[in-house]
Amino acid sequence: MINSIKLSADFRHSFLREVLVPLVAILLLTFAGAGTALFIGTSLTNAEARQQQQRMIEASFSQSLNEHLRQLHSLSRWAPLEQHLSASNSDRWLDENIGEWLYEMFGHQLIMVLDQQNQIVRVWREGQPVAAPDSDPLAGEVLQSTLVTDPARPDRADYARVTNRAAALAVGNIQQESRTLPRFRLVSLKFLDDGYLASLAERNQLQDLHFTDGTAQPGSAARYLLVAQAGDPVGYLEWVPSRPGAQMLRTIGPSTGLAVLAISLLCLYMVWRLWHSLVSLSQSMLRLGASEAQAQHLAFHDVLTGLPNRALVEERMTQALALATRHDQRVALLLIDLDRFKTINDTYGHHAGDELIIAVAQRLSRIVRASDTVGRIGGDEFIVVMPDVENLGQAQSLAQRIVDELALPVTLFGSEVWSGASIGLSLAPRDGIDRLELMRKADIALYEAKSGGRGKYRQFERAMDESVRTRQAIAADLRSALQSRQGLEVWYQPLMDIGGQQMVGIEALLRWHHPTRGLIAPGEFIAIAEETGLIMPLGEWVLAEACATQQRFPTLLVAVNVSPVQFRSAGFVERIMAIVSQHGGDPRRLELEITEGVLIEDEREARAIIVALREAGFRIALDDFGTGYSSLNYLSTFPVDKIKIDRSFTQSLGVAENSVAIVESVVKLGHAMGLMVTAEGVETPGQMSALADAGCNQLQGYLFSQAVPADQLVALMTSVAPETTRKFRGDCGVGGETGACHGPDGDGGGCRDAGTDVGAGGCRL
Repeated sequence: MINSIKLSADFRHSFLREVLVPLVAILLLTFAGAGTALFIGTSLTNAEARQQQQRMIEASFSQSLNEHLRQLHSLSRWAPLEQHLSASNSDRWLDENIGEWLYEMFGHQLIMVLDQQNQIVRVWREGQPVAAPDSDPLAGEVLQSTLVTDPARPDRADYARVTNRAAALAVGNIQQESRTLPRFRLVSLKFLDDGYLASLAERNQLQDLHFTDGTAQPGSAARYLLVAQAGDPVGYLEWVPSRPGAQMLRTIGPSTGLAVLAISLLCLYMVWRLWHSLVSLSQSMLRLGASEAQAQHLAFHDVLTGLPNRALVEERMTQALALATRHDQRVALLLIDLDRFKTINDTYGHHAGDELIIAVAQRLSRIVRASDTVGRIGGDEFIVVMPDVENLGQAQSLAQRIVDELALPVTLFGSEVWSGASIGLSLAPRDGIDRLELMRKADIALYEAKSGGRGKYRQFERAMDESVRTRQAIAADLRSALQSRQGLEVWYQPLMDIGGQQMVGIEALLRWHHPTRGLIAPGEFIAIAEETGLIMPLGEWVLAEACATQQRFPTLLVAVNVSPVQFRSAGFVERIMAIVSQHGGDPRRLELEITEGVLIEDEREARAIIVALREAGFRIALDDFGTGYSSLNYLSTFPVDKIKIDRSFTQSLGVAENSVAIVESVVKLGHAMGLMVTAEGVETPGQMSALADAGCNQLQGYLFSQAVPADQLVALMTSVAPETTRKFRGDCGVGGETGACHGPDGDGGGCRDAGTDVGAGGCRL
């Protein structure tokens, strides 16, 4: 027998030299390379986390400085302030409305009033007046700051080193518009104390955040130098940086070690098998047979999940349909598509996407019957073939179980992620007996499931087929209309001040008059335009029309909606700026409205786009506020100028319980962050009154006007205010008393009166 043949010593040496030694060398190089890659990846991850924390600190300080100046403006631009400073009997009034108010509302620890000669008029510390302001050392040091020495310079804010402590310093001119130089100036100082740092550390998830004199402390590997605008250092911030790379290493380290051990053992086993294969012809033949079987398996199965691939699924579907035709049986086909796979794949990496696909395949295999076929036919697409279905309810029950099962979280590398799935269902012979026809109809049903909100299943219906044909026809007609500019118009709906008496802006809205279908609602063709890519030229044309209208009405702010598809497209900012420049628009009078959906997939890229647009002069409004998933987070992360309360909240006023409290909370939140607040969908005087009481800045809705063509705007500006509205502009009323509304725009600042002390952000009406 061949097993009894003894191999010569030369052959053994040859095997050792040509097989074993190269294999060991390859293993060592592979393990060394994998270890090096793991180390580099860990280091890069830690470095990126540290840089991201530093960017968050830098953005937080910039936003804090702007907010400090806005708080000062709420007083410096208030007309009665200069009158009371000039009066001799306004001491108590000034104490309450300057020193106490800025300290209690915003924590300003030192407030000074200077005259034209930079002489100190009044000083308040911790909200209390200083009896001898000229001898106050803190006031004297602040007075020497270059930020306050020049009375001709405009309002400004900066960070400074005061009494060896880091502080935020702001200067605002108190003057009438007719004067060249201010008679008085208001100076405010707020120390960056432990409370400020604690808030900053909690907001940005920083550990052991503290100021230092510049000497690096043990354990503080990350630091940030806070500098004034003139370049003078204010102080170093140090913190213990997060180390996600180390956490990742602790997570995958044990599994990597086990993998190394398993690979080593596997290689030893392969060497042992290879050695014995040389002395056993029968074992060689068995391995050859196993290789052929494996090749056969790979030809009909998905490599990642081991599930049947498209070829095997189609073969089994054909067999099931043939059997159903002969025995009068039913066959159900379920097309499954994961809802958030791309987001998870982009966020956590392709390895996490592979693990998610494997987990989904395992769950599907556990749910179905032994006679069913589960296959993977694409990246995140699966299919289930159910032969011998007793009734439609059996297939529907399975579809719902799959939706529920895939809605549960999946643990990937120590983190829980949610994907969910949408399913399209077709049934033979009701929907056809041809395999391709069933696949087509299941795909149509899947599209309806995704269009209907995802996370559900839809069964094919004949109306869906007609809907697909209608969408295709509308897409073709829309493309033709865009090329010929026939039937497409841009109409405008007014944005009103809170009193409903003055138009402060207009919103550009697209209208399409189809030659045979009549007026098609934007909700019907915008989604089709996004699917087909027509939204890009369509949105750019609307922006160009809005620029032309903005030139005709230079005093009005023109708002233009931006599609999520436009926002995420490459070169979006450059195209927008080029269109505005080409058509003579003024970015400062253009407002781009975006929805929360554009911020979900890639927050870093979305923030960079918004910052670039605002630097170019555009205003950014967050549309449909309150209907998304993370509105509060977006307000603190993205530098927007306005929030628009969704019409669903407006319509619920006076109807739903707590609706007024919800609207008031949203308004206060927006004002606290220095944002303009607009309410959409105002249709009744009662809604308008409730929104005015809540402190909204602007209103929009059918109570004032529907959207009209551009040539009707002139007439609309003179007739839009309804007779039923009250004149709120310029009034503050609380408890029957009347004061004055003040603020940068005159229609949304704060109230100042003997019986009113609401602060910046909104008039109580």
